[in-house]
Amino acid sequence: MKDDLYVTWIGKALLSYQMLEEALKLCIGVSYEIICASNPSEVDFKFSYSSINNAPLGSLIRMFSNVSKNETLVSDLKSKDVIRWRNFCAHNAFMHEFMNRTSQSFFSQHSVEEIKRVALYTGELVLKVGEELKKLQDLHMRTHSDRPKL
Repeated sequence: MKDDLYVTWIGKALLSYQMLEEALKLCIGVSYEIICASNPSEVDFKFSYSSINNAPLGSLIRMFSNVSKNETLVSDLKSKDVIRWRNFCAHNAFMHEFMNRTSQSFFSQHSVEEIKRVALYTGELVLKVGEELKKLQDLHMRTHSDRPKL
């Protein structure tokens, strides 16, 4: 049962990390569109959607920190634990679980409760980034009044 709960919570954590990446991509893209729309014609601002879409979480956090005024959220996202846990969940969690069954894991023990806390915390970050996205969408509508809402 513990093994099943561990795997279940790893899946929930991975889903939360994926949602966090997608929310950051949207915030960055909308922010860049707002910057483009408000730029004077003498200043050129170019960006590539593919550079956003192909970026890993650490790069997305750096990009977001360059366009966000929400210092608390940026600080929470820049926490080394966010990237460390994401990498563990994405690349090592299943190997860790199955090697733990034979006491051969190279990683420290991680309990179901730890993984659950990580998943729930990441979910909270997703909600906070989502709130930022709502604000950006409103601003985007004001700067792009002739275009449909994102």
